Amino acid sequence: MQGRLTNKPTLNVSSLIADYKRSDIILFIVIFVTVFSLTPLLVWGGALIGFSVVLAILVALSIAALVVRWPVAGFFVVLGCVLLIEQDSLRFAIFTDNLYVFGWPPSLAGLIDRPIGFLIVFIILVYICHRLTGFQQFLRGGAFIWPFLFFLLCVALGVIHGLATGGNFKIIVLEVRPFWYLFASYLIAYNLVKSKRHVRAFFWFVIAAAGIKALQGLYIVFILLHGNMDGQNEIMAHEESFFFASLLLLVILFFLHHRYRPQLFLALLILPPVLLALIDNKRRADYLALLVGVMIAWTLIFLIKRHARVQLAVGMSIFLLLGSFYVIAFARSSGAISEPARAIVSIISPDYSDVRDTNSNLYRLMENYDLKYTVKQNPLLGLGFGKPFLMPELLPNIIEDDPYYNYIPHNTIYWVWMRLGPIGFFALWFLFGSFIVRGCLIARQLKDPYLQLVAIYIVAIVFMEVIVAFADYQLSFYRNVIYLGLLVGILLKLPSFDEKERPMQE
Repeated sequence: MQGRLTNKPTLNVSSLIADYKRSDIILFIVIFVTVFSLTPLLVWGGALIGFSVVLAILVALSIAALVVRWPVAGFFVVLGCVLLIEQDSLRFAIFTDNLYVFGWPPSLAGLIDRPIGFLIVFIILVYICHRLTGFQQFLRGGAFIWPFLFFLLCVALGVIHGLATGGNFKIIVLEVRPFWYLFASYLIAYNLVKSKRHVRAFFWFVIAAAGIKALQGLYIVFILLHGNMDGQNEIMAHEESFFFASLLLLVILFFLHHRYRPQLFLALLILPPVLLALIDNKRRADYLALLVGVMIAWTLIFLIKRHARVQLAVGMSIFLLLGSFYVIAFARSSGAISEPARAIVSIISPDYSDVRDTNSNLYRLMENYDLKYTVKQNPLLGLGFGKPFLMPELLPNIIEDDPYYNYIPHNTIYWVWMRLGPIGFFALWFLFGSFIVRGCLIARQLKDPYLQLVAIYIVAIVFMEVIVAFADYQLSFYRNVIYLGLLVGILLKLPSFDEKERPMQE
């Protein structure tokens, strides 16, 4: 026995420490030589092409290295870009609107895809390489793969039809890109999100980003405009109001269904600036979308939580009573507190003394008439991509504000109908219907309350997306479609996470 003990190898602590020191010295030398070698090149490159471009290249290389090492990091980089960076520059500069993520600097304009698109493709390729090195299936499609492929097949036919009938290739790429982003973001979420911890991290990003954007909105209102909102329309991006409304939906779900206190407390902390920024951004459709989202979420919770139906019914009755009183009392009033009530009423019964809302409603009515007229002239295949829709009701020329106003209308639901005809229109509804039906089934089968809350949130967001898509370019905004794609990719993973959580709960 003693012989065995004496023959057992002993740990030489001093040699181990020496090895660590040698590895640290080697690492330091490698970093020093690399930085020393690259510094002259970076200075020369900055002087030649601009230091901002050099910085962008360094950031891109850093993100690439991060994705290669941890592919799921790419998922969160895409999410951060969607939540924090504007698609186009704003009237009021807030730094994030001038970052080249959803567009290129003028010197690089004309490439077939945007930086965010190349990033998504890179993430997918890196993930495929990781899977192949482990002799695994290179990419999984999930339950939504066939509805997606059916819709994308219709989009491809719309591209071919557009090209064959004189469509502009540049416009075609512009129109089709959001549909590709929707599908690609679904793939990276479905393949890269691996645990409940990732889902929670996703919503930490959502809450924190809403706070940052709200502070940017307050900066515009109180620093740049000195609190004077007279004559101002939206002060931030159109899609920002959708993200603010989505945060309000999340807060309501925390109260109605499951209080995950850390995220609830942070969401409540940022709620005042979010509300102010939402009101000051003046996007009417998002208020209506939020109401629909809350009603859908409440209905699902009512069906799931049988023991709480009485409380839910009482709460909804009080909400409807107070909400109706608020709308009636403030619909024709002025001031920031009246803005949501005015916005909701103006959609149904506009105040003709409000020139902005009246003109906006009239423009959309004319635009919808033109879109339906175009559909009637192309009843089978649609108009195809890349061509301006017909205008029997001539729209005002707003090309300075929107250079593609006669290609991509406000109503992006009718836009798909006009481009793809009845089959493509059915494919769109089949895709969104799949999200909703599958989401409802998943929400009812889940046992973990947090994951159930996430499923309910996603179903409500799909409804909100459709509501805003009828009025405000929603399906053509890259940020919105990528966010939706990430969410529906997460949705399909929730049951597997729930199964993992059950043994721990039991």
